[in-house]
Formats: sequence, structure tokens, C-alpha cells
Amino acid sequence: MDTKKKQQLSPMDLPTELLRGILLRLPVKSVFRFKCVSKQWLSLLSDSHFAKSHFDLTNNINNKLLYLSRDLSGDYSNAYRVKIAGTSIHHDFRVHLHAICKHESTRIIGSCRGFILLKNDTMLILWNPVTDLYTAVAYPDLDFWNLDFPCSSFFCGGVGYEKSTDDYLIVIGSIKAMLKPWWKFFSLRTNSWKEIEGGDRFFPCFPLHRQLGLVYNEAIHWLAIHTGSDDEHSFVIVAFDIPTKTLSMIPLPYPQDTRNCELSLMGGGGCFGMWIMNNTAPEIWVMKEYKVESSWTKLNIVLPLYRGVIPLCFADSGDEVVCRRGNNRELMKLSNNQAWGRCVLNPCDNDPILVMFTESLLSLPSSK
Repeated sequence: MDTKKKQQLSPMDLPTELLRGILLRLPVKSVFRFKCVSKQWLSLLSDSHFAKSHFDLTNNINNKLLYLSRDLSGDYSNAYRVKIAGTSIHHDFRVHLHAICKHESTRIIGSCRGFILLKNDTMLILWNPVTDLYTAVAYPDLDFWNLDFPCSSFFCGGVGYEKSTDDYLIVIGSIKAMLKPWWKFFSLRTNSWKEIEGGDRFFPCFPLHRQLGLVYNEAIHWLAIHTGSDDEHSFVIVAFDIPTKTLSMIPLPYPQDTRNCELSLMGGGGCFGMWIMNNTAPEIWVMKEYKVESSWTKLNIVLPLYRGVIPLCFADSGDEVVCRRGNNRELMKLSNNQAWGRCVLNPCDNDPILVMFTESLLSLPSSK
């Protein structure tokens, strides 16, 4: 009799707390599918507290790269996820873009807690590729200054999370003609734009074109060119501190010639760093102690210059990096000049923008 009861036991018979503990440890993809099992599971897995607990447990496990792919008409029609966990690197599966994201001018400009920030000629879009929930945000009214954010030469943006208010902040900055840089942030909780105080202190400081807003240590970061009082140009890192909603500058490991240098910020693996390529071999640096200039440390990772390898992000640890090989659209993991886990991107732009993101079931304050 006891044996018969054991054979008839199903997941439906498990205590709710035990079932919750098991589901919290499953991959996002599996959890999302299990919403169809029963009304009980749908109610449990749709709870916002469950989504937050699941994200906290799997934050460093579900890291992937995402990029957009065009169709024959030239519009972006799909997105692709690339899994970079462990020793492997391969495509996970195709993600169909929400209809609101399908536009030839759509670009990725940031990510945070499983949400991808996109921009096009008419709006900003914060989108969860797993749940397909999104929030569309109109650009601030700039008619007074005759500014056009999407078309401005020095447009940059990013998204961050404010834990104290459970709010997401979208930050944008721009400059056009001889006007000073202009910075604003949008709060999803208040559904409003606000100007960042002290933003005019960063004139002349121009964010670089086509870069992502990198989130680290409750701040969003961009590379910029700063002009000093002696008219000398230098690279700096501009940081938007989310709790205080202020801007600051972080110096690079050492001065770089802005006329003969390529560089980019790097995140992932719990690290904040950058890669630099000038007249010498490419170098990768990490900041061991945030905002402490003397803590910049050069990693012992040799990047093969002749192969045109461009670092994108750190992998599971700061000892490995994910790289893209030139315009061949080939991805690889690299450590001490050893490459493995290669994969080739699906048809996309010759210079695709890839963003690291963490899969999540989280929703937004104003998701549709």
C-alpha cells in the first residue's frame, strides 16, 4: 500500500515551499515553460517575489550575449542569444523581437537585470527577451533647444536599477553643434524625465559613439573624450551614480593618445575593466577597487593582434574573456592566448553590437 502511494506521488503533491525551493534552482527557460503545468504553478511562478528570488540565486549563472539580426527588408526581425557559461560558447536559440522593436534604426544601448535597452528614431524601449514584456519611453521634449537625441552625433544611453525604490532609471546624454552636453534620466516609477544636476560640469566631455552603458557597482559607465584647459584631449570614464543621481569621471590606467587608440569598457564575471589597443599589443585592465585609480591592474592575457581579436566581456571569471574576431562574426573564449568554444554569429551587421545580459523573469513597474 505504501509502495503504491509512493508510485502515485507527483510534483503536484509536494508542499508549496519545497516545490518553490526546487523551481528556484531551475534555469529561466524551464521555469517559464512550467507556467503551463497548472494554475497553482502559474500563480507561484508569476509572483514578483519568486522572480526576484530566482534572479538573486541565478544572477551569475544565466549570463549570455544578445545581438540583433536583420531580415531581407533591412529591418531587425530577430535576436539571438549566445551562451557563454563554463568552457562552452554556443548559440542558445533565436528570440523573436517584439513588434515594437522591429525597425531598421533599432540599436542596443544597454542592459540591466535581464532587460535590454533599445533605441530607434522615435522612442526608447526596455524589453525582457524571456517574457517579451516591454516599456516604451518617449524621448524628452527638446524642441526648445532644437535637439534630436537619436540623430545626435554624440548620443549615449544606459539603464540601471535603483534598489532602494525598486525602480529602473534610463539615462541619456547628447550634444549637438556648440551646445553643452545635456544629460537626463527617466524614472519608470514616476514616469517622468529629470535633468541630471551638474551635468554641465562635463563640458567639454563627449561620450564616444556606438557604445553601451556598462552597469557596475550601482553606476552606469561610458567612455568619453575630455578636453582640458590646455586643449589637450584625453580619454576618461563617465559614471552615473544611481543612488545619488550624479555624474563623475574615472581616469584610465594611463593616458592614451586619442588620435591613435582603440579602447572599450568590459564587464561580466563580477569585474569592471577595459581593453586598450594603441601602438603596442592589446591590453586588458581591471579595476580591483572601484574608483581607486591606483587599483588598475593589467591582466596576464595575451591578445593576438594579427588575428583582429576584439574583447567583448569577461567570462565566468576575470581570467577569461569572450572575444569577437574582426568582421568574421566569430566568437571565442580566450585565456593566455588559448582559444576554445568558438561559434559563428548568424547573419547580422558586419559590426554587430553584442550586449551581455542575465536572463530573468522580472517585470517592470509599467510593463505592457
